[in-house]
Amino acid sequence: RANMQPQTSMTFMQLSLIISGISTLAFLPSAHAKRGGRLRTAAASDAGSSGSNAGEAVSIPLQRMLARDGHDGSKHSDTSFYVGNITVGEPPQHMQVFFDTGSGHVLLPHMACKNRSCTEHHRYSPWASSSALDVNTNGNPVQEGHRLAKGRVNRTFATMEFTQADLGDGVAKAVLVRDHVCLSAGPDNHKSHQACADMALLAATQEDAMPFEAMPADGIIGLGLSGLSVSAFSNFYSRLMDSSHGMLPEFGMFLGETSGTILFGGRASVDNFAAPLEWFPVLHPDEGFWQFEIVQVRVNGMVVEQCQHGCRAIVDTGSSHLGVQSDRRESILNNLQSALFSEGKCNGPDLQIDLPRGLTLTLAAGDYSDASCAVQLGALHLHEPQPRGVLFSLGTNVIRRYYTAFDWEAARIGFAPNEGSASLHSTARASAAATELIVM
Repeated sequence: RANMQPQTSMTFMQLSLIISGISTLAFLPSAHAKRGGRLRTAAASDAGSSGSNAGEAVSIPLQRMLARDGHDGSKHSDTSFYVGNITVGEPPQHMQVFFDTGSGHVLLPHMACKNRSCTEHHRYSPWASSSALDVNTNGNPVQEGHRLAKGRVNRTFATMEFTQADLGDGVAKAVLVRDHVCLSAGPDNHKSHQACADMALLAATQEDAMPFEAMPADGIIGLGLSGLSVSAFSNFYSRLMDSSHGMLPEFGMFLGETSGTILFGGRASVDNFAAPLEWFPVLHPDEGFWQFEIVQVRVNGMVVEQCQHGCRAIVDTGSSHLGVQSDRRESILNNLQSALFSEGKCNGPDLQIDLPRGLTLTLAAGDYSDASCAVQLGALHLHEPQPRGVLFSLGTNVIRRYYTAFDWEAARIGFAPNEGSASLHSTARASAAATELIVM
């Protein structure tokens, strides 16, 4: 693994679940409805929501953390995660996670896992939780008459082929445990600003060294749409909304250089941005990805991807960098190689991602380069030919420029420029269009 180049090796699917036998989870009536319905939420005004969009909202602080160095000597200094806090079970077990829009399950290391990738993180213990229930894929308890399985019993194991866009791929084996997964402001403040989901989480009993060893967080909260989950009962946001009446069916991310915020059930105030949110429909929401249409891609105004057969982008909050379909990578990369280090900043051409309605996401050289100003553009290796044109992925480097909102109910994605970022209304694009018209 020492010679792995994660910045150039991404894959389309971040998480796949392989389960033999029944492939759906039955909806379980809440055995712990009292805890699930007793939500501790912050008023939207406290979390920065605005006007008619106000409701109940929960604001979770995030801290940017670098990936850990591998025990084999591999370095991942250009890879980072925005990490927040959750609690699991009763009494609460505190864990750190990153929130991943590219996957659809909650994955935590099980106390029974003895791999170093597990033991070097906080592990979830069902035995220490009075609300934990071992379940199979059909939703039934693993062992009738017992909350937790005892002795030798038959139970379902899930095998997950997981590829983290920046670190590489690996496999985790997990069991299904039903418990409360609660948002938290941190170990010192877990009783406030918290909301809980009663759900089936995946507790890993085995994890490969890569990519799990290098992850600074203990686990992952998947925020993909329901199509990425085995069922709605194993989808965190779906279960959170089922338990949280009055919350806006929307979450959003605001990321800075060292920290950030994820807001559940509300929307950040427009006063924080240079312009209001611009919304775009999710393409094929049944697939589970937060993906939307791209019209074309330009470098300093020059078109480098015309999207003749269509383009789309997946918003992937579990990745640090941009990605593009592998057969298109070289042509775009060659136009971005002018990034140079000068006066502490990367100098190079702007990368412009043109969207419908004449709108544009604009990234400067420092946004798509690492600390040494080397361009970071990953190759998306698709498992099968894609009939819908060219695929891109947008990582947290894009969200640092643009507040990103995810509307669960309407299946749409919204962008608003953060302070100091370029407006989505691109005057350069309008000028280029006018010039082309004159030439014609």
